[in-house]
Amino acid sequence: MNFTPLRITTLRPDIDIPFSLYIFFKEQYLEYLPPGGKLDSDKFIKLRKQKLSKFFIADSDEETYQRFLDDLINNTLNSDEIDTEVKVDMLEGVTESTIEKLQKDPASEENFNQTRKASQNLQKLVFENNDALKEIFTKKSSLEPLIKHSLNVCVLAVKFAKSLRCKEEEIDFLSTAALMHDVGIVQLPEEDQELFKKNKKEYSPKEKAGFYKHTHEIVKMLRDKPYINSQIIQLIENHEENRQGSGPNKLKKLTKPIEILSLVNTYDKKRLSSGKSAAESIQEMMIDEMGNYELSMLQDFKKLLKSEGLID
Repeated sequence: MNFTPLRITTLRPDIDIPFSLYIFFKEQYLEYLPPGGKLDSDKFIKLRKQKLSKFFIADSDEETYQRFLDDLINNTLNSDEIDTEVKVDMLEGVTESTIEKLQKDPASEENFNQTRKASQNLQKLVFENNDALKEIFTKKSSLEPLIKHSLNVCVLAVKFAKSLRCKEEEIDFLSTAALMHDVGIVQLPEEDQELFKKNKKEYSPKEKAGFYKHTHEIVKMLRDKPYINSQIIQLIENHEENRQGSGPNKLKKLTKPIEILSLVNTYDKKRLSSGKSAAESIQEMMIDEMGNYELSMLQDFKKLLKSEGLID
């Protein structure tokens, strides 16, 4: 029997779980909860305090789990009685699992469809919960930096796009591309993957050329796939472009969604790689990125950060 990890944050206490939950203990998988069982609130809290991050399910239960998860997410997001913190925890766990699967097999149609679904749930989270964006950016996270970055870019890009009155379809495609935009990094040699943690201003010409290959690697895998549209591919391919034409594709004329994705990607990567605050990062961008993006867009982005409580 083969097993798949399941994030504990994608579960809720006191509800029937229609599949077995397993733990990995002393090199073997042991059934922790039989089908139809519940995790009571006290036990659930205790497991979280013990920093148990995942259970496992049998591969044969994957479809049952996905149906269960879809219902659980829908009920959680639509409930006024569940705190935003709980909603954020759940969708962080779902996003983490989704991107991990996508990194292992970027060309999988099933993984793409799960990414579409995750991105749409993140849209619902931040559009219907006014404090969700601040919760995502201020809470302590255990996510791997590349996955955390993809989540950050997704939620911030869609909020920015909506504030700029982009079309619903543009926002929808943008959200999916944002979760996928850096998946190509894991296809790079290890030394080039490490450049994600380095400020772009410090790249040597050789490092820049090596790192920028990630914009092409995933596109090579996806371009001929019938299940993904050209708008999402263009966003992924051009997320490192700017109006000076110094990106990997030398593109100068950017569509609004491409410029939004590039700007938000640059902002969040600057913030994560430098360890600086949101206020310091956007202040640097107002100087360093002048000419790379429209001044009005930089100003609007700063206004968004302020309106969302991310800077004073």
